[in-house]
Amino acid sequence: MAESLIDSSSSKKQVIPLLILSVTMVSSASILILFSSSHPFVIVFWRTLYGAVFMASIGALRGDYKSLNKVVTKENYYWLAAIGITLSLHFCTWFQSLTMTTVAASVVLVDSSPIFTAILSSLFLGESLRRKSWAGILIALAGAIFLAWGDFGGSGALALSGDLLALSGAVFLAMYFIGGRRFAKDMPITVYTSIIYFIAALSTIPICVTFNLNLLVFEPAEVAIFIALAIFPTVLGHSVNNYLLTKVPAYVVSSAVLGEPIGAAILAALIFLQIPGPTTIIGFLVILFGIALVLADIAARERSRISPFDDSDGA
Repeated sequence: MAESLIDSSSSKKQVIPLLILSVTMVSSASILILFSSSHPFVIVFWRTLYGAVFMASIGALRGDYKSLNKVVTKENYYWLAAIGITLSLHFCTWFQSLTMTTVAASVVLVDSSPIFTAILSSLFLGESLRRKSWAGILIALAGAIFLAWGDFGGSGALALSGDLLALSGAVFLAMYFIGGRRFAKDMPITVYTSIIYFIAALSTIPICVTFNLNLLVFEPAEVAIFIALAIFPTVLGHSVNNYLLTKVPAYVVSSAVLGEPIGAAILAALIFLQIPGPTTIIGFLVILFGIALVLADIAARERSRISPFDDSDGA
């Protein structure tokens, strides 16, 4: 019998509101980052550290650590460490890109992660892609090249470097999603995320030391931004996504990224008056169209195997 796409303890009525919540929350990340005067790597450290503290506190209150399977955790320690390091690299590359190119370009490029998820799944998990998926990948890559070329012609090497960093962040995000789908099921989500966030924070320390950055930032305004980043896009965004990865396939969670670039671009235009130019808008839309093609093809393949979102799974 085919396995349900949604875990038996969940349902469409639970998954969809959580997806909407996660998209709304992660859309605020780029704006909060630009409000901070700290170096991007320092922001990564404090965001992940506060995120770890908040998730660990929630887990302790819920008693999740009592049900922790220590054997499973010990066996997967190296994988959890790798996922945490990957998250740190994702944040470092993306946060830095936001200071070098526009929010619209940075966010849509980093949110091209479903493209890389599909490619990595094909290469390492043996999940063959159909022609429509490959067409979507090529379209999205063409959009990324067009956007990057426009940035290079209009803003120079700095913006192009920011675009490349955002693409690197997309690769790390794809690896992070694949790892979460595999290992988040083995322990309570509060425990999993607190471990991952804490490892990400620790991993960021050597990076900051290498660049001679001061991690001791305690100005009230900066601390407020760090805490906001930990609560909204981290606890209510990334942590919700990690929970959803235990309930539905990774492509369902990845599809939520289609909403983030739109929300972030609108907020950047309203708050920072970052109005995207014609080439950015065209590249932006082409990339989103390519991602949508890939996700639609994967979803169609899954629907042909089993009917998703069966409300009989429970309320």
